[in-house]
Amino acid sequence: MPYVTTEDGAQIHYRDTGGDGPVVLMLHGFFMDSVMWEPQEKSLAPHYRLISIDQRGHGGTTDNGDPFDHWRLAWDAWAVVDHLGIDKVAIIGQFQGGWIGMRMALQHPSRVRALALIGSRADAYDPYEYAGYKQIIMDQWILGDGPLWELAKPIVVQMVGGTREQHEFWLDRWLADDRRRLEQAGWALLDREGIEPLLADITVPVLVMHGISDPVYNRDHQEKLAALFGGPTRVETIQAIGANHSPSFSHPELTDPILRDWLDGLPA
Repeated sequence: MPYVTTEDGAQIHYRDTGGDGPVVLMLHGFFMDSVMWEPQEKSLAPHYRLISIDQRGHGGTTDNGDPFDHWRLAWDAWAVVDHLGIDKVAIIGQFQGGWIGMRMALQHPSRVRALALIGSRADAYDPYEYAGYKQIIMDQWILGDGPLWELAKPIVVQMVGGTREQHEFWLDRWLADDRRRLEQAGWALLDREGIEPLLADITVPVLVMHGISDPVYNRDHQEKLAALFGGPTRVETIQAIGANHSPSFSHPELTDPILRDWLDGLPA
């Protein structure tokens, strides 16, 4: 398994389809990992070279347990890009991966060709959201001792959507992992700051996508997010039963033609 070691000793695991096509960096959402991009590895490669990263607390990546934020996760992603000798990337990020992608575009504007955000946002949680997510994510899931299955079963329906088989795939991965290793990732999720005033500085093409049944990120929310960027934007709604928070995993047959059309139309 390929890894890159950061200056603070984290071992960042990544996947790379290889090839000579333009590079697309894939950034997964919270609770997920780089495996969520397997459908895109089949549909977008080999025309594009897809690199996907496991963020700290997720998948095959390991770290020393110190606190971190999403700016740190963005630098982790750049460490992988630099290790592979890549100059410019288009970025596709789902949920938390979108937060990281936006920060990457602010850190190195000239190295990001375009940005796609799937079920994502740029603001911080308000006090009501913070309290609710803290109770579920930190108190019950990560730091709790109750049966994880009972908590995870309704969450997987919202997070993943799609079919029962797709739910069971992620439930098996979650139940097999150490729930405590997500602690610092959970605090980074909850305590992140809003970056809405900075988004006007991102002038590359931006695609904003969401599932029609996403319980949080509806069309109005996504259009308001798109309006904050300083360049051309496009908003797409995936209209299908079970198209919830991760439509690129649950409905790749609908998302991937849009992603391919968007990528193919980017300036050279």
